Amino acid sequence: MSWVSQVPEPVMQGLQITVVGMSLVFFTLGLIILALILLTRLPWLRAEKEPEQTAKAACTRRPVETIPAQVASTDDELAQVAAIAVALLRSRRKAPSRSGAQTAISAWKNHGRARQLGL
Repeated sequence: MSWVSQVPEPVMQGLQITVVGMSLVFFTLGLIILALILLTRLPWLRAEKEPEQTAKAACTRRPVETIPAQVASTDDELAQVAAIAVALLRSRRKAPSRSGAQTAISAWKNHGRARQLGL
């Protein structure tokens, strides 16, 4: 005798439904993964590389020697002004203060803490 004949009919039906359902789920996941792989490898969906190369060529930096001294000094002054502004804003920022109502421990909190500690 085989073990299949000893299993009740509702259990066998449940097992069959489970196997069919899970196989459908994994088959669908496999299709989604396959679609994602194919979509990333299709050449006509990839971004063109030419605009990136032209953008990099347009953004070439000039050597420091070619920047006029007047422009360099105004950049240093702007950096100093920005540093001072940040320092002033940080010094004016108040530390968060707790009001008396927030720090007061209620009876419910005390009860909950006592229960957690097993008191």
